[in-house]
Amino acid sequence: MPRKATEAAAIKKPAAKRTVTRRTKKREATEPIVLTWEHVATRAYYIHLEAGGDPLENWLRAERELVAA
Repeated sequence: MPRKATEAAAIKKPAAKRTVTRRTKKREATEPIVLTWEHVATRAYYIHLEAGGDPLENWLRAERELVAA
C-alpha cells in the first residue's frame, strides 16, 4: 500500500554535513643554503668564545648546528 505524501516527506534523509576546507598559501621555493668553510669557521669561533674547549670539537659542533638549521 503506498504511503501518504506527508509520511514520505517526514522520512527524508537528513542533509549531508558540509566540510570546510581551508586554503593555505603556497610556499615559495627557496634556494638551498650553501654551507661554506667561512660559515663553519665563524660559528666555531663563537662557540670557542662561549665555552672554550677543543678546536676540533668546536668545528664539529658548528657543522652539526649549521646543518640542522
